[in-house]
Amino acid sequence: MITSYKFRTSRIAHRKDVVIMYGWRARIGLISPMPGENIEHAFHIYAPEGVSFSSMKMPFPGPTPEGLAILTDQLESTAAKYKGQNLDLIVFGCTSGSFIKGIGWDQECIKRIETASGSPGLTTSTAVMEALNALEAKTVAVLTPYPDATNEAERQFLENNGIHVTNIAGMDMSGVPGRRIPDAEKPFLYRNSKAMDLKGADVFFLSCMALDTLGFVGALETDLGLPVITSHQATLWSALRHCGVRTRQPELGKLFMI
Repeated sequence: MITSYKFRTSRIAHRKDVVIMYGWRARIGLISPMPGENIEHAFHIYAPEGVSFSSMKMPFPGPTPEGLAILTDQLESTAAKYKGQNLDLIVFGCTSGSFIKGIGWDQECIKRIETASGSPGLTTSTAVMEALNALEAKTVAVLTPYPDATNEAERQFLENNGIHVTNIAGMDMSGVPGRRIPDAEKPFLYRNSKAMDLKGADVFFLSCMALDTLGFVGALETDLGLPVITSHQATLWSALRHCGVRTRQPELGKLFMI
């Protein structure tokens, strides 16, 4: 089974009777795991003018299949807290949490968000698939901070959705303080990306929303000579496009020129 990843028809209503000071182009809710504020920090910096974000966190024991099950069990109750908030979109900002149960799990997460909140939903895995399709990618090399079991689940998710994974590797996090994913710094991520075997890949994908990646996507893309997708970048791009915001931002890579 291959899920078709196309932008759904917008259900965003025009709110002529509501005065919106900050999100006059789009108001987006974020749901993401603890710890770390990389998502909020990056989105507030790189989102175009007139787009606002609000955020909620869910406790998360780690990126193992067991930890991800604990995380996603909280999705509906967290999304329900956004009910009545007049948001244009609610994003589940977790790559592994939205693919861990296989093909169609991202769509199930979207359904749960929408049922609980009454607002349109999106997940990072959905956004990544939309980004890969927009770049017309057939093959991808993937770098992650995940354990082997989670990497295998990601491989299966991508392949079952029609994208061949030429290589998937987990970074050695032993040099990161406390081995906390949000604490991985730009030089560490850049060096590991440059060391990847990209043979046969149409696109390089740096996976995980907890990684702070938006500040070097353009440079990495130039140095690799290959289109780059990161979880941050794909999620922001897809969220903006779902809200009808089509600002082009070349510093965020080829994807943001589509």
